[in-house]
Amino acid sequence: MGSDGDAAEGRRRRVTGEKVFASDFRPVDLAAMGWPTDCLHALLLRSRYVDRPFTGVDFGRLPEELRPDVVVTAADLPEPPYSNHVSADDVQALLPAGETADYLGQPVAIVVYGDFVRFRRAAQELREGAAPVTYGPAPATGVLPPTEEEQIAQDLEAWTGRTFTGAQRQAHYLLDGTVPDGYSHWNRGRVTYDAAQGTFVRGGQPDTEAEHLFQAVEADMAQPGAHLAVTTTFTQQIDPAFLEPEAGLAWLDRTSGTLHLVLGTQSPHGDVPDIQALLGRAAHPTVRSVRLWSKDCGGGFGGRDKSPFPYYLALAAVFAPGPVRLAYDRREQFQGGLKRHASAVRSWIRADPDGRIRAMRSFIVLRGGVEANLNGPVLGLAALHATGPYRVPRASVHAIVLERAIPIVGSMRGFGIPQVAFNLETAIDRFAVRGLGMDPLDFRLANAVRSLSDGSADGSADAPQPDTDLAGTPLRFHVAAAEVCAAARDHTLWRGRDEARDRVAGRGDGTLYGVGFACCMEAYGTSQDSVYTAVQVGADGRVVVWGQSVEMGQGSRGALEQAAHSVLGVPAVARLGVVGPFERFAQRLKERGLHDQVKISLSHGASSASKTAFFHVHVVREACRALLRLRLLPAARTLLDEPALTDADLLAAWQDGAVRLPGRPPVPLAALAREVVRVGGATCVMAHGYFCNGWSQATFQVDGLSHEASVDALALVGSPDDDPVPLTPVGPLRPPAARGPGGDVVPRSLYAAAGHLIGVELVPGHGAIRVVDAVTFLDAGDPLLPSALEGQVAGGLAMGISHTLHEELPPETGAGPYVNFDRYRLARYADITGIRRETVLVPLPAGGVLGTGSPSLRHKGVGEATMTSVAPAVANAVAHALGHGDDHCWPSRTPIRLADLALPHDGRS
Repeated sequence: MGSDGDAAEGRRRRVTGEKVFASDFRPVDLAAMGWPTDCLHALLLRSRYVDRPFTGVDFGRLPEELRPDVVVTAADLPEPPYSNHVSADDVQALLPAGETADYLGQPVAIVVYGDFVRFRRAAQELREGAAPVTYGPAPATGVLPPTEEEQIAQDLEAWTGRTFTGAQRQAHYLLDGTVPDGYSHWNRGRVTYDAAQGTFVRGGQPDTEAEHLFQAVEADMAQPGAHLAVTTTFTQQIDPAFLEPEAGLAWLDRTSGTLHLVLGTQSPHGDVPDIQALLGRAAHPTVRSVRLWSKDCGGGFGGRDKSPFPYYLALAAVFAPGPVRLAYDRREQFQGGLKRHASAVRSWIRADPDGRIRAMRSFIVLRGGVEANLNGPVLGLAALHATGPYRVPRASVHAIVLERAIPIVGSMRGFGIPQVAFNLETAIDRFAVRGLGMDPLDFRLANAVRSLSDGSADGSADAPQPDTDLAGTPLRFHVAAAEVCAAARDHTLWRGRDEARDRVAGRGDGTLYGVGFACCMEAYGTSQDSVYTAVQVGADGRVVVWGQSVEMGQGSRGALEQAAHSVLGVPAVARLGVVGPFERFAQRLKERGLHDQVKISLSHGASSASKTAFFHVHVVREACRALLRLRLLPAARTLLDEPALTDADLLAAWQDGAVRLPGRPPVPLAALAREVVRVGGATCVMAHGYFCNGWSQATFQVDGLSHEASVDALALVGSPDDDPVPLTPVGPLRPPAARGPGGDVVPRSLYAAAGHLIGVELVPGHGAIRVVDAVTFLDAGDPLLPSALEGQVAGGLAMGISHTLHEELPPETGAGPYVNFDRYRLARYADITGIRRETVLVPLPAGGVLGTGSPSLRHKGVGEATMTSVAPAVANAVAHALGHGDDHCWPSRTPIRLADLALPHDGRS
């Protein structure tokens, strides 16, 4: 939301029944756009077994009045034109009869009803009983398979012992900062470990350099007298549990061949080509184009990113005789929605007696689904963050993601970073206290990375150089890890933690109190971020922003509206999830080939939660600047009859959407827009920007005006729906400095730091662990929307507490209909409202995020960072409450339960 007023307006829209989410809409609401007004209803039938073949669907088992009007099975998807695949991993959209399911809950059929009453009656029976789905006999093995907890622990032992052979997806980071210029080996599938050869390989050949560094870290850990900590942790699989289950409408207009979809999606630019691939693209006999209308998600944060839901909505519409609605209920969302990876992590930390970390080693196992979805990015980010915000001379990190026959696992709630942070930050805490006898925050401060974002790292031999991340990338952009730790160390909650613990213990009721801290350094963006936007000023002076990003509760709409307002001076309206206009713009840019020559990506990329504040806001502002300089300021000179006025003069007089020169009547934005139209000019600018270790840049010239822009493409159009003609740049496009050490494209270069001080009470009488104090330290830059940022802080804390103390999916998730909020425990209102909460924002330096000499960008993507360090901070607080008596005081598994702790009064140790 753009402000407290905007937040109130958003609440008003929902409370008064205005249609906001995709689930709110019916075909009758779209009649003005040509939709028929009738509505059919679709439902998915799913397989409950992965150990027996699916033999078919027998609707003779249903009463005749409950049998569907349309049934879609794999037999209805012949190849060609269909592909019947939801990924490149040969996972089928609909399971064919005679085959065994790839994963629990895999759809076997789509059924459609033309009558809502029959649909509701049938849905209840099909969701709870699914009697029509038939199976062959189960195998008679007589041997109980290991539980998932047992299996992931076994896999970790095999991976740590370098004997594991079953992982197709690996990520390795090997860093040696003890040699000149540093040495790093990181991979995107290039370096793998081959258990058969017993060594790392690259391009099929042994990678002796990587193996040598691995052995060097092994030797570091084995040094006599070394201060060493070994930590093994486990985190559970969880569900997004967003309050608005997936829902959508679709209609195939058979006259035009256009498939229309209304969706609350996180990936509008990925959904359209994925649906086209499923249907066979141009080869489909009926569907010639796909048009997506993006609506607010009602929650997301990875839980809807690359969701398979749009596939099934599209298939239902192709086979239904009219508009069709597919809407999960809560139980279906638990059955078929994306989950977060469970994890098993083992790490080693070696430090000198003075508290300086010398080496780290980590083995990571993530439990993924059989469908890859975003397993690769999650795996890579988990590995990259295994050493956290710490300066590590030597590191050896190795991660795998396992394919399991469970519901599809995605990127939700942190992209694998919370899982490794739980291990690392509890290890750091325990090592400081038990291994070195140090204050945990002093230990962190002694080892926290420092960036140089003020331009002082000038490349000279005697200039200070920034630290690097695990990939060896110099941290030349701002990250405030040390400042976060310093602020936490000086906070009264930390300084008074022992006295508070003693005070609570002195009450004599058995309650224990402790305070813990944890921090993180979290990458935002994707490292190759391609962003499109459009900004238009109407004849009435209204400003409209078109954006790729989607609103999922993170304040994207308000942020883009505020960005346009900050440049043009009047309120703006943002339209989000835009697809078609930017696809046309990208096509026109590709036809010119200029971007290919300098390796600037035109890919639409993800519409992720963490890309708005830094990436989309920047390109919106650049589009507004171009519109102002190339069209509105020339119009002001004409209306004022002052051709000699400079841009500086006019910009100095630009206030609240008007040129206000002393002694002259103001010239408002509406008058300027009308003047531009009068002379045949365009009042809409489309822009494309690309970030990869810096922003792309270009110079454009229009009507004799030269404009330097921190974007690489502009087009002046009457409306985003027009076919854009890109402006020809003056001179070559200037790509960003994408390459890092060794000539590789850097995996990440933008980071935000965060930390949590958490106070907990252990209450044996109630069998509860309660969070009672929470201070969030955030390296967010200057808040774009303070109310939205505070909402993210509160929401991130709630998600973190929920993950740490409550959430756990039953093992049969995906196999039956009986998982609901009665069995999936979330943090409740009473768990959150009693917390004494505070937010501390760490200020940016004068140079902003990118430092001097770059566009002055002062905002970061921080959504997931508000959650990442909560779980380890709670665990460290538990250890403090238990007196740090031994290593077992630190919980090693989530959810943390009081029954698993060695409380001092029960005689356990």
